[in-house]
Amino acid sequence: MKAALIQTYGDIKNLVHQETVLPEISATQVLIKVHAAGVNPVDSYIRSGMFADTGTHTLPLTLGWDAAGTIDRIGSEVGADAVKGISDLKIGDEVFVFSAFAQNGSYAEYLAVEADLVVIKPKTLSFTESAAVPLAAVTAWQALFSEGKLQAGQRVLIHNTSGGVGGFAVQLAKAAGAYVIGTASAKNEQYVKGLGVDEFINYQTEKFEDQVDSVDLVFAAVGGDNIVERSLKVIKPGGHLISALDELDHGLAEEQQVKFERIWVQPNGQDLNEIRKLIDEGKVTVNLDSVFPLAEAQQAHARSESKRAVGKIVLEVIV
Repeated sequence: MKAALIQTYGDIKNLVHQETVLPEISATQVLIKVHAAGVNPVDSYIRSGMFADTGTHTLPLTLGWDAAGTIDRIGSEVGADAVKGISDLKIGDEVFVFSAFAQNGSYAEYLAVEADLVVIKPKTLSFTESAAVPLAAVTAWQALFSEGKLQAGQRVLIHNTSGGVGGFAVQLAKAAGAYVIGTASAKNEQYVKGLGVDEFINYQTEKFEDQVDSVDLVFAAVGGDNIVERSLKVIKPGGHLISALDELDHGLAEEQQVKFERIWVQPNGQDLNEIRKLIDEGKVTVNLDSVFPLAEAQQAHARSESKRAVGKIVLEVIV
């Protein structure tokens, strides 16, 4: 099969499109014929060697951990119980998945993945749109609800609402009945307002800490610019600060009576299924920045690393 993979860690040129072996599945896995694969910033981090010294991966490594496609093969122990009631999977089912980081990824014609992570894809989305959802939307879900404990009527500030994770976070928070304040650049103001923010802050001309106070939750879906520490100033006592990238001295958060967590997203079929329901109810939409064929994975990474993407980047594997 064809895949986009790395033989060694490094820059974009190390990501090559070539033949590789078809993955075998275990008794608890399914084999997905991949129609499309999502591209996320973590893909570039891993390609560059983020986990090179951790023993997480072995090379060669196929990148990508978002996929949408059809079930091609099912492990012998996969059944209704194995997938925790999400679905009775059968060959030919149209599905999407956020697969485990420790395994070979989805920039390939086939993906072997644990069945309990696999969810029937939204009926209202194409394969390409579906592939844009899992990792980014589950990250937003876990930041807002699993860690941030967001509830209806609460106020949340979300940084980088024009990005993939931030865009999903806005929509999920609104669907939950929260009041949403979002930051982005001026050129993305209309896009972000279209996602549903109640207040928009242009971070290029305004300091958010001068515009906001007494929020219940801040989700920093971006790093740098001392955003995490600055966000402490706008959170009410007992509130939550969740960071997708940057760490913070927990002592600083405790001084402000704020609960801080640096989120490490985990694949979760139950979370993804809840997101699927919201998509099919029309409460969450998918915004694509760009779509590339699998053979142009290098160009997709260049687009991602440009930090100019608005919405999600996707690789089409089967057209």
